[in-house]
Amino acid sequence: MTRRLRRPRRPLSADAYIHHATRGLPRAERLDAAAELRAHLTERMQEHQAHGFSPEEAEYLAVRGMGDPQPVNRGLLGHAFTHRAGWFTLAALLMGGLGWTAYREWLPPREGAQFGPMNQRDINALFSDTSAPRGTYQAVTLTYPRGTKAVLYVTVSTADQRYGPEQVSLFSKDLVNDEEQNFRGRIPGSYRYQERALLITQDVTCDGQEHSRIFMTGFGLPSPFWNSGIEITSGPRGGGFIEGACSNPAVRLHQIRERLNSVPPTTVTRTVRPSGENGVLSLHQPLRLNEWRVLYRLRVDPEADPNTYSPMPTGPASPKARGTYVAVMPLDHVPNNADGYSWGGMTVGFKGQKPIPLPPLVTGTPGG
Repeated sequence: MTRRLRRPRRPLSADAYIHHATRGLPRAERLDAAAELRAHLTERMQEHQAHGFSPEEAEYLAVRGMGDPQPVNRGLLGHAFTHRAGWFTLAALLMGGLGWTAYREWLPPREGAQFGPMNQRDINALFSDTSAPRGTYQAVTLTYPRGTKAVLYVTVSTADQRYGPEQVSLFSKDLVNDEEQNFRGRIPGSYRYQERALLITQDVTCDGQEHSRIFMTGFGLPSPFWNSGIEITSGPRGGGFIEGACSNPAVRLHQIRERLNSVPPTTVTRTVRPSGENGVLSLHQPLRLNEWRVLYRLRVDPEADPNTYSPMPTGPASPKARGTYVAVMPLDHVPNNADGYSWGGMTVGFKGQKPIPLPPLVTGTPGG
């Protein structure tokens, strides 16, 4: 194998040396520095010629004696960004900018439900909504999977009557138009529709009985690449999406009578709070087409220990336990809801379509 020798670098002339050493300086400073360097080089060239060297040899020796022009250039500029370093810096900035643009354009956000605490934008949205109760909200960012055409939001509660039907409130949202707006000017496959949901427990009194329902509000998250105008008003609102508090699905709270060790002894009635209220999850759960995802759940169990409070409804429940939840389902089609919907037996249905089973009302898994 024949090894190829590197080609020797061509020696710099005095003019080339001065050009490299003064590159990047303002015009006036460059002329001053060039004149000073040229005088210094001329003096050295004259010295070499006096010792018998030819003009070409004298110029070569004078330039070589000055050394590399880059340190001289850095000293004149006052920083390390020489012409070559400036090009490297510019290239790095361009590559970084192109990489960030490619990341935003070609890599869509992670699909699923991201649970977490509220942020400042959530707080601003809540203060603009006079009907929203104050308190600790569970925030969820919903990034719907590719192919989502519509979304179903459902609130379900156990009926107060032992053999009565469950209470159901369902709301559907067509995303086709919103997606078309957000897809404008985008690379195919790089966008996912997103919403922000805020959920909290709200107490209501209906027919003399204390209940807890789930209040839900939220807003659509516009595409960061094309402002489609989706803002606060586009999200589901109002814990079942019905204005009347007692018309919304709610779970009746359990009341117990306690005898106090007082003189004389007295008996008081105490309301047991539901498990699941005011608990804030911080986790990521998947969202799949045509599958429910429970976002918030409350559970009341008359046979549970009233002195034990759990921020999340975990563990087995008794047959007398009651519950309520809010769930969401991304659909790969737009449902036929011109005639509304029907429910019964823990299923909901649209005209001409197969009934959709609902998640169980009582479970030991917060997101089940």
